[in-house]
Amino acid sequence: MSTGPTLRVGQLVYSRAGRDRGRPFLVWDIPSPRRVLLVDGKLRRVAKPKLKNTLHVQPVNRWAEDIAAKRSKGENISDAEVRRALAKLVGEEGNMS
Repeated sequence: MSTGPTLRVGQLVYSRAGRDRGRPFLVWDIPSPRRVLLVDGKLRRVAKPKLKNTLHVQPVNRWAEDIAAKRSKGENISDAEVRRALAKLVGEEGNMS
């Protein structure tokens, strides 16, 4: 039985299923091996992250290290910080081709 991709906090992922299909998100938390909480700072704010099955996300080999570090220290992170990190990661991914 597949549990989906290996993910970590702060990782860039794209939604593969649902109304948000194709949207980029950051992994906010990993409550179980099959579920992740996702944020984008706009529709899914840090106060109310989206719970999603790991099989329904497409991981990208890019991370917001500053967000991950702040989360591990328990520091507050604003939606604006999430939006900036996401814009930077998506922009860098576009420049790789």
